Amino acid sequence: MTAESAPGGDRYVVLGDVVDSRSITERDRFRETFAEARERVARRYESAFVAGPSVLKGIDELGGVLSTLEPVYDIVVTLQTALHPHAIRIAVASGEISVGPDGSVAQMDGEAFHRATELLEAIERDGLRFGLDTGTHPLDTAIAGEINLLVHVRESWTDRQREVVTRYERAPTQRAVASELEISQQAVSNVLQSASWPLVETIEGRLRETLTDHPADRAAGGEQR
Repeated sequence: MTAESAPGGDRYVVLGDVVDSRSITERDRFRETFAEARERVARRYESAFVAGPSVLKGIDELGGVLSTLEPVYDIVVTLQTALHPHAIRIAVASGEISVGPDGSVAQMDGEAFHRATELLEAIERDGLRFGLDTGTHPLDTAIAGEINLLVHVRESWTDRQREVVTRYERAPTQRAVASELEISQQAVSNVLQSASWPLVETIEGRLRETLTDHPADRAAGGEQR
């Protein structure tokens, strides 16, 4: 692709940076984990990506371009789950994008990339995990705050809580999870309660609705979907 900007107007650049990556000792193993996380995101959200996601540098940076904000939170959770116990910070910003000769994310530039890079640096300074800048304030700030709190809750879970919640998200009922783990349905319920899952699930549902109907997507006239 040799166009000066991505077709269809504004897009959403997603930049990810692994937290404290320099402290990772088993770097070859983590490189494989990071590649698998990227592939998982690419498969699940293929229809939403205009380019990427791609590993940009070393073992700790990820970049991609989305056509819609709708899957942003689920991408964050997918990466968080795949990289655990390591963490990742993610910045999402909109704007024009200059596309290089080969169309790869690594060769792209432009307003959206500059805004995303600055945002990634800002959330690192503030000790946050997520930032959003589509020029729609204060909604962007509110969404980012909600995602940061949800990520914080998920990061605080024990391995047992994480396992039960993950299985429950895939399974139709608590009884099904109990059968998989060979424990009682009440034990599953207790773990979900201790992980604040009913509240997390409710907030996540409302957040997804907000992202689906974000004004930045509507302003694009539906072209990005």
